[in-house]
Amino acid sequence: MTPGLPLALESPAEEPERRSRSVLAVGAVLLVVTVAALVVAFRIIVPAAPAAAPAPELVDTGVTEVQERPGTVVGYGQEYTYGDGLGVVVGYPQVYEPSDNATGFEGGSPVKAQVVVTNSTGESFRPNTIQVSATSGGQPVAGIWDPDQGVGLTGPDVNVPPGGMISFEVAFAVPDGGDLRLEIVPALYGYGAMVVEAL
Repeated sequence: MTPGLPLALESPAEEPERRSRSVLAVGAVLLVVTVAALVVAFRIIVPAAPAAAPAPELVDTGVTEVQERPGTVVGYGQEYTYGDGLGVVVGYPQVYEPSDNATGFEGGSPVKAQVVVTNSTGESFRPNTIQVSATSGGQPVAGIWDPDQGVGLTGPDVNVPPGGMISFEVAFAVPDGGDLRLEIVPALYGYGAMVVEAL
C-alpha cells in the first residue's frame, strides 16, 4: 500500500463475486423455505397413519351364553344331576289303563312312568321344555296323551323356581313283551340327552 493514497474499499473485480455470493445466499434461503413449505403441505395432504384402535369393551347384552351340559345313561329310579344343578329321575314304568279320551294308544301294553325334576339351578325352569321320546327293541314307540289321567307328552307349562321340585307322568304304548328305553332332553338348548333304561 502506498502512503498517502486513499484506500479502495473493493476492487472492480470483487463486485461480481460479491453479487454471486449474495445470489447464492438468497437462493439457499429460498430453497430452505420451499422445502419447508413442501413438507408442511405434504403433511396436510397425506394424513398420518391412524393409531391402533383400542380393544373393544365387553358389553353385557343380557344374553346368557349357552353352556353344554352332557347327558348320561341311568337306570329307572336313578337320579341324574346336570352340571347346572338340574336333577331328573324317572320311576319304573307301570302298566295302566288309558281313559277313553287317550290318544296315541294303538295296541301293545300301555305303560306310564313318573318323572321328577328338582331345580337346584339359579334360575326358574319350565318343564314343558322337556322332550321325551321312547324306543322298544330299537324301534320308536308312540307317546300316549291322556289328559283325563294327567298324562302328557311333556311336563306341565309352569315355572319351577330355584329350589323347587315337580313331578309328572308320561306314557307309551310298548309292544307286548318289549322293553322301554326313554330319552329325555330337559330343554331345547344346552342339555344333552339323559337315557333311562332297565340296567
